Amino acid sequence: MSSSSDHGTLKPVKSSSAGKGFATWSVNGIPIDLNELEDAKSSYQKLRDNYEHIGDAYARRQDTAEQWEIKDIGSKEMPYLAHIKSLTPTWKTLRYLSDWMEAGTTPLRWKEIRNTPEHTRRINKTMVTYIEYLSAVASEPQTIDSHTALKHLLQPPPSGPKKDPSLRLFIVEDLSQQVIEMLGSRFDIDPMFFRDHVDDYVWHNVRDPWAQPPSLLSNMKHRQWFHLRNMRVRYYESQEEFGQAWAATNKWNVHRRPEDDKNRWKFADKEDSVVALIRTRTTVWIGKDPERENCTVGIILVDPTTSQGRPLWYDRTNWLPTPGMHDPPKAIAKLSESWYKDIISMTQTYPWFEAPKTKQINLQILTKPALYTICAEWLVVCDYAKARLSQIERELEMPRLFRSKGDAIDTSLKRLHTWRRQIPVFKEMVKDTLEHALPTAARLAPLPSATNFTTPISPVSTYSNRSVVTDVSVVLQDDVSGSYEDITPDFLSLLTTIETLQARVDRLTDIVTSEINIEDSRRGLKENHNMARLTWLATIFIPFSFISSFYSMNEDIASMKNTYGWFFVTAVPFTLVVMAIGWRVGRDSWVPGGDGGHGGIFGGKDVHVKQEPGTKEGNESVGWLKSLKTSRSG
Repeated sequence: MSSSSDHGTLKPVKSSSAGKGFATWSVNGIPIDLNELEDAKSSYQKLRDNYEHIGDAYARRQDTAEQWEIKDIGSKEMPYLAHIKSLTPTWKTLRYLSDWMEAGTTPLRWKEIRNTPEHTRRINKTMVTYIEYLSAVASEPQTIDSHTALKHLLQPPPSGPKKDPSLRLFIVEDLSQQVIEMLGSRFDIDPMFFRDHVDDYVWHNVRDPWAQPPSLLSNMKHRQWFHLRNMRVRYYESQEEFGQAWAATNKWNVHRRPEDDKNRWKFADKEDSVVALIRTRTTVWIGKDPERENCTVGIILVDPTTSQGRPLWYDRTNWLPTPGMHDPPKAIAKLSESWYKDIISMTQTYPWFEAPKTKQINLQILTKPALYTICAEWLVVCDYAKARLSQIERELEMPRLFRSKGDAIDTSLKRLHTWRRQIPVFKEMVKDTLEHALPTAARLAPLPSATNFTTPISPVSTYSNRSVVTDVSVVLQDDVSGSYEDITPDFLSLLTTIETLQARVDRLTDIVTSEINIEDSRRGLKENHNMARLTWLATIFIPFSFISSFYSMNEDIASMKNTYGWFFVTAVPFTLVVMAIGWRVGRDSWVPGGDGGHGGIFGGKDVHVKQEPGTKEGNESVGWLKSLKTSRSG
């Protein structure tokens, strides 16, 4: 395989050539002032080339890479980064991770943060919660917010009689260069674990240097880590608050962004409010501590949460059992603070439904808090999607109530396109959890009775001698019975719900398209009726024009003073005769049109509203029905 030096290089870029448009990863151009919002959106359409400064997958821009490259990794005490760089000739996707670590975040932001305090803040950013477990007893969570404190915590234990913990848990919010370096080197973690978490794309452009090929199933069965992907939904009271949240996500090192779903319903939603969806990753690694005998280590990487906005409705459901009136008081978990803090709270209160029957560590404490939290969030997302689709159905069922003459049906179609794009992604995420994440969790964190803490078995490989957690045979991808049978039905139910939503979107799309075609036909028919009226109006004046032309042949106007009366005497009867002939000829083919009785499209059918007799619309409808019956009987 070729090394990174085999890639082509591009010419240096002049600083003046940078575009003025803003990007989804850029802080500088995010619109905060509402007056600048439209200008910013128009600039976004002219977004400059993402590959202009860093190159693409085929030609890396070497001059830019040299700006962030750490020259002497050994003197910087960064053995893990050196290890990653040594792997890039063979595992090429790790090149992006090494660039990410040196730049401190996605390399796309390098031009903005180069030689600034922001770069220093990003590479040292640390937010870790550490929990130790001695048998089934957990220590008080320890919050670590500096890389120096994390480095001190990860020092090898001093020799002595102190008992080593059976389990060490690290819950990490966001990622940074120092966090990856210290955790990766201390526990010899597969670099793909971090590479999988730093960004989240549904698809890649053909030039994207951050593209990542799909993994083989046979390879995934032997990993010590797995990821969980889901959507989160958040409510913002104004466009300004949403813009601030967008800017806040660009302060994160991992690449995530909220997306306005463009589904605001003016009949019930607050004006200028936004409901945004954001793709989320939770990545879990479970292995052994090489410096402590019989000590299992769990590392959970979670995404940050913006301080702007609030959870939709009352946030996800609280699945903890409600305490009884006479139960002893317990510490109640605080929820809806942030994604990171909610998972910590659920980890502290685990197990939720029954007291532990043994003093042995239950490794499912590493996986189930995240799994339950993600599943509960999915329920809110699906309920929200169902609400938006129901609003569109309501508009189609009662167009007189929800659409004025100026409103077009194609706005409903645009809102449907959001869900046509999003719901297949929902399905892919849930299927990935069922087919890959849950079986891997069952292998790495089985029930206590299936766990052996004394004799870890190493995978037989010429590439790696990392220890796995248990000596249990590899779990088949469809076998999670026993270990996760409590949460698996919830994910299966989610998958069924999402498939139902997808079918509903497809059906509504067909109905809306039919409604648009019917409205176009009705509009064309109405225009034809208007043209018919104009034709009749012109026909009425034809006799007048003929008579006036006939009398105008005489140049002596004074001699025609007695003929003006003759004009009306002859023109009016002639006009009446022409109109009578026209009415007689065209009455069988001309039917007065109108859409006053149309109710809308419901269930794929053109529905008409029954009008009350005595009204203008009712009389027209009754007359139309009588003529229809007469024609049928004839």
